[in-house]
Amino acid sequence: MSKPRRKRREPIPRPELRCACGYELRRYWPYCPDCGRRQVWRDEGQVTGAECYNCGWVVSDKFSYCPWCGADIYEEGYSSETPLKAPKGFKFHARCDWGCGGGLEYPMPFCPWCGKEQTWSDDQFEGTCPHCGRGVDDWMNWCPWCGKDATGQDLIPEALTRVRRLLAVSRIKPWGYRVLLRPGVSGVDPRWPKIVEIDQRYVVGKRTKDEIPWSTLVGLITHELGHSFLFHNWRWTRTERFRRVFGEVDKAYRGVDDTWVDFQRRRISSVPVNHVTAYAATHPQEDFAETFRFYVTRRGRMRELLAELGQKRKAPVVYEKFLALHDYIRGRR
Repeated sequence: MSKPRRKRREPIPRPELRCACGYELRRYWPYCPDCGRRQVWRDEGQVTGAECYNCGWVVSDKFSYCPWCGADIYEEGYSSETPLKAPKGFKFHARCDWGCGGGLEYPMPFCPWCGKEQTWSDDQFEGTCPHCGRGVDDWMNWCPWCGKDATGQDLIPEALTRVRRLLAVSRIKPWGYRVLLRPGVSGVDPRWPKIVEIDQRYVVGKRTKDEIPWSTLVGLITHELGHSFLFHNWRWTRTERFRRVFGEVDKAYRGVDDTWVDFQRRRISSVPVNHVTAYAATHPQEDFAETFRFYVTRRGRMRELLAELGQKRKAPVVYEKFLALHDYIRGRR
């Protein structure tokens, strides 16, 4: 006797579109983005009357393949011999990528008519998962598609641990920042000052951990945290002392800057005399971020920093920048 391709069962009462943890889900997410639990979308409302024998997800009697796991669920007398657009219980969102003519509902990973893998555009999401490349939002802890860390922090634990220790030693209290690995340029959007995006090319694609530039990552993350810290404490930028040493931080950037930055560097450069690095001279916001980076990576040791400024013959304004930052951090404790 052949094994049945589908199993029929009574629906289990359960709040629809919610994970067992209570978090609201979008239909057909394989994982909960809040707790990471694996999801099984059954035919709880007895809409189609069928579920895949392999994965347990809801399917149609007309399907030849499970659109969720790709299993062969063809049954003679039930499955449609010609691809349909949208059988009962499913919506039509796109045609098969391979041209079989069948319709699919987002986000089916396999065509229910020919069984081939499909690709979808995740434009409605804020970013992409560093593990699978599918769409994720900044608030997600886990990727709803692959179930892995949606932030990518699991790929850079050494760098994050180092940065947190440096902040703690510098006596800078956490302000709720969230580090995310994302494709593209590293940066912080002033509208969301606690979201710190780090270019994932430093990590993704590396064959071994030895290839990852950990010291560069520490410097880069610290620099971007400087932007986040500044945006989070924007009122400070309106004070007379801040404007005197850093300038007007809300002035527009002039053109696209292509200055190369050595985030691995721990020593203050000799030129220019009014800034800690050449990149700091490009804009007052970059000036603060670079000052913040050196302050944190040097653990807030003011005597050591001021002595080095003297050796490099820096202008008095550079001394004032570190002193202003140091005094502000002490005042926030």
